[in-house]
Amino acid sequence: MSNTTNIVYIGKKPFKKDTVCNTRTIFKQGEPTAVPSELVQRFLDFNQVWVAEKDAKAFVERQKFLEEQAEKERIAREEAEKQEALDASMLITVDGEEIDLGKYSSNQLSTFVEAHDLTIEGAKKPVPAYCKKVRDAFRASVADEDTDQGE
Repeated sequence: MSNTTNIVYIGKKPFKKDTVCNTRTIFKQGEPTAVPSELVQRFLDFNQVWVAEKDAKAFVERQKFLEEQAEKERIAREEAEKQEALDASMLITVDGEEIDLGKYSSNQLSTFVEAHDLTIEGAKKPVPAYCKKVRDAFRASVADEDTDQGE
């Protein structure tokens, strides 16, 4: 019977020098390395650093899955933050010029609505709510124009 067993270094670094059992063994990431059988359990006690060779493939697949999930969550979070920033912004672009509707009074908003032939339902007060309605209606009209020109 062999007195060595293969274990695999699964840590984050490209290689790891043995500091657990002081064998001076250098482990390359993802490659099976033979260690004395009596020391295997001491290495495997550090399950985020070493795994038995038979468990390495499953561990690597699980790590890839977790990384993919984390990446999907990060992308979804970034998209949500972009959408939130867009929803909070009162900036619109009219003929290449940025306008902050948040600075407009209700009378100025009414004039803007008439000038751009927008249809706004509901009350003009409170002004912040009316401002959002005007912004949304203007963005929708611009989006409609873009789709009409694209056809």
